[in-house]
Amino acid sequence: MNIFEINPYIRLAINSVLPPYTHIKRRIIFDYEIIYLEAGNFTLKYDDIAYECKAGQFILLCPSVPHSFRLGKGKISQPHIHFDMVYDINSQGIPISFKDIGEFSKEEKKLIRENIFEKYKPYPFVKFNDEDKFFDLWNKIVGNNETDYLTKKAALTEIISMLITDNFPDILSQKKENDYNVALQIKDYIDAGQGINSRLDDFEKQFSYSKFYLEREFKKLHGISLIAYRNNKKMELAAKLLKNENVTTVVEKLHFSSIYAFSRAFKKHFGLSPTEYKKQLT
Repeated sequence: MNIFEINPYIRLAINSVLPPYTHIKRRIIFDYEIIYLEAGNFTLKYDDIAYECKAGQFILLCPSVPHSFRLGKGKISQPHIHFDMVYDINSQGIPISFKDIGEFSKEEKKLIRENIFEKYKPYPFVKFNDEDKFFDLWNKIVGNNETDYLTKKAALTEIISMLITDNFPDILSQKKENDYNVALQIKDYIDAGQGINSRLDDFEKQFSYSKFYLEREFKKLHGISLIAYRNNKKMELAAKLLKNENVTTVVEKLHFSSIYAFSRAFKKHFGLSPTEYKKQLT
């Protein structure tokens, strides 16, 4: 999605109070949700990491990121907005989700909105540098039935602009080509013999993008998953090493858990065992 083509659709905008001990089980939402925690506190588990949320904080929940809420003995006031970044023909028919991804039908999975913040590591808290301006806009949207929809939509568009400027400023200068540069950098990194033993978490740390974003962009550009490409290069390197090294040494150098694991992976890739391969070299 082009960040400069934002055309939001407000799905729900309400003042909400939750009673003590409320528990919202693990779920995936189709859309985006901005919460202003007006009063109280609760535990938010976001992408399987627990965060303690306190009054005065702003929380951004993104499509496809799993999360759950759990309140303690006090109630909370949490006015919030559910919205799409871009309106499309499905926008009006999409419900507020309380289901986890495994409970979605194939058709429901197709309704999950694109997460424009996917390349950033999931973190629920955001800031608005000009809070007076934010609340002026917020109050035009949340719980104000007298404000017409176009005015609310304009206010939300400005809030989204503030959200990006204050929290994700590099998006504003980001061009589509840059997404592909990341995938090219990883390929060059692997081709140079680096990252042969890296996991997705390691690539995430190395390139400062979320592993889900890296995996998607790599496959989009190269037509193969990042880990599958890494495995192929690892097998090619194993074949080169076998020309001068014994099997045990190759297993150690490439960090396989055992000779059996290496032999199985090698045979799956080349159609013959490492020992058979070495015999062909003589």
